[in-house]
Amino acid sequence: MTRARTAWGAAAVAAALCAPATGAAQASPDMNFFVAGVGAAWGADQSALVVSDQQCTDLAYVQGFGHLTWHAYLTEGNERARDRIGSGPWYNYYGVMIAESLEQLHSDDNNLWKESAVTETGDYPPEGLVIPTGSELNGTLYTRAGPFFCFGLPG
Repeated sequence: MTRARTAWGAAAVAAALCAPATGAAQASPDMNFFVAGVGAAWGADQSALVVSDQQCTDLAYVQGFGHLTWHAYLTEGNERARDRIGSGPWYNYYGVMIAESLEQLHSDDNNLWKESAVTETGDYPPEGLVIPTGSELNGTLYTRAGPFFCFGLPG
């Protein structure tokens, strides 16, 4: 009996050491919004929208959200940021609703705070981040250098 307990105990310890860490926060399946801390380091000769959208897509894909079509909240030419992100609702990494609609997103009633505007990994954005980023609150131009918001659309 002692030998069986010892073997069982050793197997349990080995399994615990090899198992993935538990208790780590998992991204909410509803996540369709995050802050990209920096823009892409490539594509200076390409459209800011194309490069920044791809940066959002690349960051989201690694986290398992490649099934969404990602758009950076940027304005370029006649294409306004607010027209590129769908109609809502939008949720962060933790499943916290950022806004239910475009109207709420672009109002003082949105839930965009330092604590809710997190990255694709659930981390706080870089220190000194000023919200909103990517585009002005009314959807007019900022730059693709980042940080900026990324919004995921179905399909």
